[in-house]
This record gives sequence, C-alpha cells and structure tokens, in this order.
Amino acid sequence: MVDIIIHKSKQYIKEDIDYYCSDIRDKHGMIAPSDNLVSLSCDSNILHSIPSNHEISSIYYPFEKNIFHRIYIGISFPLFANNWGAAFLRHLMCLINKDGAVILPVYAERQGVEKNYWSRSSLEVIFQSRQKWWGESNIWAENDGVMSMRIGKKEPPKKNSTLNYLFDCESDNIKSKDNPYVNKRIARHHKNGTMSAIVEQIIINYFGRKKGISYCDIHGDILLTSEILMSDYITVNSITQIINGDLNITDIKKYLEEGFDNKIHIMSHQDKFPNTNNNFDVISMLNIFENESEDFKKDCIKKALNNLNRNGVLIMQDKSFNNKEFTNSIISSISNLEHAQYSSIVATKHNKGINIPHYSDIIFKELQIENDNRQDLINIFYKK
Repeated sequence: MVDIIIHKSKQYIKEDIDYYCSDIRDKHGMIAPSDNLVSLSCDSNILHSIPSNHEISSIYYPFEKNIFHRIYIGISFPLFANNWGAAFLRHLMCLINKDGAVILPVYAERQGVEKNYWSRSSLEVIFQSRQKWWGESNIWAENDGVMSMRIGKKEPPKKNSTLNYLFDCESDNIKSKDNPYVNKRIARHHKNGTMSAIVEQIIINYFGRKKGISYCDIHGDILLTSEILMSDYITVNSITQIINGDLNITDIKKYLEEGFDNKIHIMSHQDKFPNTNNNFDVISMLNIFENESEDFKKDCIKKALNNLNRNGVLIMQDKSFNNKEFTNSIISSISNLEHAQYSSIVATKHNKGINIPHYSDIIFKELQIENDNRQDLINIFYKK
C-alpha cells in the first residue's frame, strides 16, 4: 500500500519530507515515511489514478476510496483551518485504508487562532471520533508540530463546500483527460482554497464568528462567494454576487449545496461598479480591473466605500496597490478610513517589521520578502 506526501510545488519536496524524517519530530519512529513515499503536488497538470515518482502528479485526481495507507501533508501545502480546508481533510480521510492515517503539521493554539492554521483543538472539534469499545481517540499527537488522524467509528460528515463539486461533478472529466479545461478548473478550485481562507480570516478579525454579515462580491469568482456563504466558520446572512450580463445564473448556483439558494442574490450588470441601492458589511473586488485607469479604480473604490455599512470592510486585490502613492492617495482623500494589508500566501495580516511564523523555511522567507516589498497583497479598507 502506497504512502503519499502532498506539496505546494516540486521546489518544496525536500523540505516537506525532511520535516517528517527529522529525529526531533519523530523520536520514536512512529511517523517516519516509508521508502516508497510518493510525492504529489497541488500545481501539477499530470493526472494519474496510480501516482508514482516517475513524474509528480496532481493531488486533485479523484482517486478510489481507501487507495493509500498514509497521506502526509507537507508543511508547504496551503491548508488552512477554514471551511475549504476542513472539506479537503475530510476528502483525504476517505482515501486512506482502515489502518492508515492522514499526518499533518499543526501549530500552537494561539498561532492557530491568529493565523488560521490547524491546531490540535481545531482538528478535534471537527474530526474526533472515538474508536472501538474502549474509546480511543482517532486523532493522535505524534510529536511536537505533528498530529495524525484515522477513521473512527464512522467517516466524518461531509461538509458544505464548493470542493465537493470538483470531486462529485468533475471527476469524470478529470479521469477522461480529454477536456482541455480540466486543469484550469482544478487550479481555480485550489486558488479558492487559499482565497476563501484569507477572506474568512478577515471577516473573523473584524466581525467575529457569530455576528451575521451581509457580503457583496463584484465581478469576482462565484466559487469564493459560494464557499463564504456555506462556511461553518463565520455567519453570513446574505450574499450579493454581481456578475457580467452574459453569465448563466443557473450555472452560477451549481456550486451551492441544498438549502443555500435563498441566501444568495445574483445581479447582472456590465458596469464595474453598479448602483446596488443596498449597503453591505463586506464588499470584495479581487483582480477585476484590467486596463482601467487608476482614476477609474479610485472612483470605484469610493463608490464601494459609500455602499458599506458603518464599520464595514472593503477587500481588494489589484496591481495598482503595488504603488504606494496610489494607496496613500486613497487613504488621504477619505476620512475615517483605516488601511491594512494581508498576505496573499497565508491568511494573516502583515505588520511592518514583524515576521509571520511558518514551519517551512522557504515560505518563511517568501513571507519576509512579501512583507518588505508589499507587492500583490490583499488590501483592507475599514470604514469607521
């Protein structure tokens, strides 16, 4: 039976494997990978039903149930303690055999809460299931920074997530390998895993988990808004999705699980920022501009801020924010406005001179560079 390890990309393979092979992490030899460990990545375009080390294949192939013995999640893999991340972990648990395990890095409780990383308590809340008559837990703390999960008395319940659509409805297309758009669809779902984690963490930081919010996304990806609406980690009362006029509304709602249709309102509009006649707690505009001028973008930002409730949040990503003068001109022209920047790599706010912790030395360096250069970040405008 094959053991696999999942990487963000092939450049992280050695560091990911070393993390689990370290004598510090595995003092008792309980989690050391076998010699036949096979590497998979989330960015590979190679789709194989039986992966091997001849070439690195994709983790998003719809594998048969119980096909693997142990699945290791590399420290580089962008797996967050959010709705999408929980759905992905549940999917992996269905791929291991009855004696297998999913082995993953976990962070200290405080870091887990602040950075949206998995910690022991966040795993146990969702996945704990007592095994056999003596009540042994299916979640084990192996060593510092490592935990393992096994199938308990029953499989963990399926979560409401857009990731289900990829494995339930796209599996035949992925297996056939004839559809030229398959890899683009996989990449879109994977990107949504990171972006939804960032947006969820922003909402938690500003509104908490229990306060019901209204959310509006303008010309963005319906995968994101669908995931935010279905998330168990935040409370969303309603979502408005503004789309281009040529999109099919029925096709847009296909990612939603049963019972969520009545909470999403679709508005078809060609303008970059239409008049909604509504105010929202959160508005997102993520990479929706192409060749528009900076003056046009500033006008859209002002309109978005006018459509926010008091203490509302505007979430943006756009290349113009790589120019400090552009950002400063917005802040200086609008009163009672706070600005913050979140990493595009992890779901964490950047603070000048403060490093974001990460088990991966490579990603830790990437976060340092991102903090210093402030390029391609997620920008937050808080309306006081």
